[in-house]
Amino acid sequence: MATYYCPAHADALGFKAGIDTSDLLGTTYQRGKHVNASSTFRSICEPVRTVFDSPSTQDYAKCIDAAITHGFVEIDGQRKNICYPPSTGSALGSKLDWGVEASKPDMIVVVNTSQPTRIHAFLENSSNYSTGRCATGGCKLW
Repeated sequence: MATYYCPAHADALGFKAGIDTSDLLGTTYQRGKHVNASSTFRSICEPVRTVFDSPSTQDYAKCIDAAITHGFVEIDGQRKNICYPPSTGSALGSKLDWGVEASKPDMIVVVNTSQPTRIHAFLENSSNYSTGRCATGGCKLW
């Protein structure tokens, strides 16, 4: 079961401090994740893939920075993810099931935040988090 912290409480508790985004495409792993997140190539071979509307590396980096700056934190075991719906209901890309569009996600999820050489982002539907509440104050997540 995941635990959530709204942006204000996540900042106050230091959950977003020290996340290194200085080189988001610095490793082969990260470049591969960006290619998957910006292309539908071979998506028919995967059960699920999310693809950002913009393939730009600059836009991808801006999405990650915005999520870390404005997003809420999801703690799931040892993982700390940052989630941010810039505009709930406004699609950022597509979620594909075996290469077929299944939904239009409106949330950025940044994962591997404690590993600068593995940090990357994908898209999710904010409706999956709509009932979540902050563990500290019980407030809404966004």
